[in-house]
Amino acid sequence: MLPVILLWISLVLGQLGAIPIGGGVIIYLQDVALGITIIMAVVRHGLLTKLRSFRLVRSIMLFTLAGVISTGVMSKGSLYLVRWVVYALFYGAVLVSPLSARFWLWWLASMGVALGALGLVQFVWYPDLRNLWYLGWDPHYYRVFATLLDPNYVGILLVLTIFILAFMLRRFRWQMGVVGVALLLTYSRSSYLALLAGVGVVIVFFKRWKEGLFLFLFFLLAIVYIPKPGGDTLSLDRYDSTVSRLQNWGQTITRIGERPVFGHGFGVTGIDSSLLYVGVTTGIVGLASYLWLILEQVKLVRRCRNKQFRVMFYATFAALFVHSLFVNSLFYPWVMIWIWILAGVAEKYYLE
Repeated sequence: MLPVILLWISLVLGQLGAIPIGGGVIIYLQDVALGITIIMAVVRHGLLTKLRSFRLVRSIMLFTLAGVISTGVMSKGSLYLVRWVVYALFYGAVLVSPLSARFWLWWLASMGVALGALGLVQFVWYPDLRNLWYLGWDPHYYRVFATLLDPNYVGILLVLTIFILAFMLRRFRWQMGVVGVALLLTYSRSSYLALLAGVGVVIVFFKRWKEGLFLFLFFLLAIVYIPKPGGDTLSLDRYDSTVSRLQNWGQTITRIGERPVFGHGFGVTGIDSSLLYVGVTTGIVGLASYLWLILEQVKLVRRCRNKQFRVMFYATFAALFVHSLFVNSLFYPWVMIWIWILAGVAEKYYLE
């Protein structure tokens, strides 16, 4: 239990827990806490002996193999692949854990609420990130970026928190208010679109068309009329960032064409799309195996008897897919934790 608590604290600390180890490589406190958690799962619960029975192991191993072929084992980029594998192992640690699926969902929800609350405090007391521009951080001004120092990544975590809270609470509570206000104050267009995509999935599954139209109009009015103390940099039609992202996509597609089969290997940075990132790092082979992994997760959830959980999971995936078109969110450590816990919970629901 203690390693799980330490992991939660380290995730909430965000970038404050970053530890540079030289050569541009950074490890986070949650990497250490996650490693301890997995070791405990191996020693106490026989994780390694049970791996073969888990339903996502083959697809995880296939993508790992594609990453090894593309990256090698001695390059700097292999550290990024190792991190991805360690985070994927957490899916198994959740499965063998004696903690219930409901515990893990509340664990995620409380992390999101904590980030939202910290974001609101930060918005009031530390709204200007321009003083850290020299360290490579974007100069965000009057936006919620919390301890992650990035409104886009905070935004998607808040979106995912809303879906879990809606599943767990079934009605509006103060936690949803905190998370919702914090999400609006991120001024993150990709997160707004992610929320709309996820809510759209919920509306379609439950056929709540009138409620959906009301929520859409309410949210649209909120993001249009919410105060923008940061000026034009917070407007929805920010031209410069849109052009920059389109240029990034074009450059990434060009790089994929240079090595289309196995890619350039892990370690490539500055890619503004997760699927394009997979394509440029592991090529067509890696992209195919990664899509297979996603498909296997969706197939797993289809077998869950709890319809509300299935809808929450599909809404989460829809939101992540939309968000990952604009930001490399599927390979962001905090998001990876979220994905693998949900995958473990899905299998727990299926097995119970």
